[in-house]
Amino acid sequence: MNVNFQRLLSILCFSLVVLAAQAEIKAVTYKGIRYAVDTENQVAEVMRQTNEIKGDLVIPETIRYKSSGKYVTCTVVSIAPEAFAGYNGLKSVYIPATVQWIGDYAFAYCKKLRHARFGSSLGARASKENWFVGTKKLEIESVLMPGESISL
Repeated sequence: MNVNFQRLLSILCFSLVVLAAQAEIKAVTYKGIRYAVDTENQVAEVMRQTNEIKGDLVIPETIRYKSSGKYVTCTVVSIAPEAFAGYNGLKSVYIPATVQWIGDYAFAYCKKLRHARFGSSLGARASKENWFVGTKKLEIESVLMPGESISL
């Protein structure tokens, strides 16, 4: 990796940490999945789950929850490291185009996981990342929108 790119990436990560420290982050459960929600920016991250998810998992593009008497809609933009790691009952997962970042080992060692479908070109990187370590016989599919291209 080029030194300038590493430096830029470090600055970007630090900036995100500073911004997150200033924003109000709260935990929300939506349709059985836990999220960390940035209420100010109206974005959400799938958190490390405490209850095992089984079967087919569809991560939504947005979640909606009630806060202080009114409904708030947040866009799901990331999946935390090890969010579903070791969940042997998980069979398939759909990750929407709104998800731009997936943490290390997010779906590692999900022994029955056979299909991962991405709503964006992010799926093209899946075999090069460690998101699915220890998962065998996995079929990865990217569903591209018209005009969208895969860049590796």
